Amino acid sequence: MKKMSFFKKHPYSLSLSLIFIFFVLYFFIVRYFYPVLLDRANFGDMFGGVNALFSGFAFLGVIYAIILQREELKLQRKELELTRKELNRTAEAQEKSEKALSKQAESLKITAKLNGLSSVLNYKIGMIDALATGKYGPGGIDKKLKEECENIKQKIEDTIKDK
Repeated sequence: MKKMSFFKKHPYSLSLSLIFIFFVLYFFIVRYFYPVLLDRANFGDMFGGVNALFSGFAFLGVIYAIILQREELKLQRKELELTRKELNRTAEAQEKSEKALSKQAESLKITAKLNGLSSVLNYKIGMIDALATGKYGPGGIDKKLKEECENIKQKIEDTIKDK
C-alpha cells in the first residue's frame, strides 16, 4: 500500500504553508530594510492604493459571481421545466399503457371464459354423440344433457355479445 504524502492528502495545506512563510519572511525583511518604525509605517502606507485596487477587484469578482449564479439559476429553471414536461409525458404514457393492459386483461378473461365453455360444450356434444350412436347403451339422447348443451351455447353467445 502506497503512503500518500501529507500535501497530497491535504492539497490546501501547501498553499497555506507558503502564505504563512511569505508573511513571516515579509515581516523580517521589512524590519531589516526599515529599522525605524516611522519608515516602516510610510512603507506600508505606500501600498494603500494597491489595497484599494485589490478591494475593487474583489468587489467586481463578487458581482461577476452573482451574475454567473443568476445565469446558472436560469439554466436550472429551464432544466427543471424540461424535466417536468418529460415526467408529464412519461406519466401519460404509463396511463395509456395501463389502459391497454386493462383491456388486454379483460380480453384474456373473456377468452378464458369462452375456452372453458367451449370445452364443456365439446364434452357434452361428445356425450350426446355417444348416446345417439348407442355406444353407451340403448336409449336416446338424454333430454337433460341436451338442455345443458343449449344453456352452454347460450352462455357463449351472451359472452360474445357482452364483449
